[in-house]
Amino acid sequence: MYTAKRIPFRIIAPFAWRAVLFFAVYSFIICSLYVWAGWTFLAVPFVPIATIGTAVAFYIGFKSNSSYERLWEARRIWGSLVNASRSWGILVMDYVSTLNTPVCYPPAELYRIQQLLIYRHIAYLNALRIQLRSRPIWQEDVNIGANIVEKQQAFNQGQLDKELSLFLHDDEVEYFVNRQNPATQIIKCQSKQLRELRAAGLISEYYHTDMERMLTEFYSQQGACERIKSFPFPRQYAFFSYLFVMMFVGILPFGLLTEMSKVSPAHLWLTVPFYTVIAWVFYTMEVVGDTSENPFENSINDIPMTAICRNIEIDLREMLGETELPQRVQAVDNILM
Repeated sequence: MYTAKRIPFRIIAPFAWRAVLFFAVYSFIICSLYVWAGWTFLAVPFVPIATIGTAVAFYIGFKSNSSYERLWEARRIWGSLVNASRSWGILVMDYVSTLNTPVCYPPAELYRIQQLLIYRHIAYLNALRIQLRSRPIWQEDVNIGANIVEKQQAFNQGQLDKELSLFLHDDEVEYFVNRQNPATQIIKCQSKQLRELRAAGLISEYYHTDMERMLTEFYSQQGACERIKSFPFPRQYAFFSYLFVMMFVGILPFGLLTEMSKVSPAHLWLTVPFYTVIAWVFYTMEVVGDTSENPFENSINDIPMTAICRNIEIDLREMLGETELPQRVQAVDNILM
């Protein structure tokens, strides 16, 4: 997620310079043919072109709004995961106790059980984060936002086994990394331990039901993320949006020739700068919508899942009474991952 108020030129230039150069050269060639080759038939009425441009603008707006909805839904999902994770920490610390069992558990053993449940949940969030940032099979290319992230060493999200080893025992790490969906299996393991705690009397039947309901909530939010990740923005909308923009950009200079020539022959060359600006605006609107389709592609437009996971980790470990906590993730070059 880009956090600064303005995007610097060094980020805009890599995706913009080729398009701007093409638009300038394309319009210059058309103007040259009109002036020097005498191809006056290239000038066409501007009204039908303006009508097409209006329709294209509405279509791009629809695509941009739809892309933003996917992005905002993803952020809402992770906001729900934050709230549910804090609730999970409270349930673990308050529900797992010796009130319902005649067996006397040492405080250190009870704390170990609580820590295991909370650490395993932190591992679950990081496993989900890494899974979501894998490239889907339908994503053929990487946009400029993802290229910027890949070049920055600070944004290296690490391997799944190394991330899980920070919170889990080696035997659990080995088991989870060999599963098709590690995050799903971690929640299943949480449920198994709750069943064992219920049998040992460390949680009551009511508490067991309440905590299982919370695990179901995690599955619901995970499924919502996977729905966005695995289902691309409908290709019919994305493809025809690009096609219509290119079509409009292709015919626009012929209409501008007519309008500029009405002023004076010298003004005709203003077609080049005006066309370049208009064409780049439409092209950029298309690119913005295109790069917002997938909020989990490890790009500068990404949901800051790494920062969210770290904030949850800090909150839950503070609930355990720990004092040596990791630092919150800070933005690097105004990019928060």
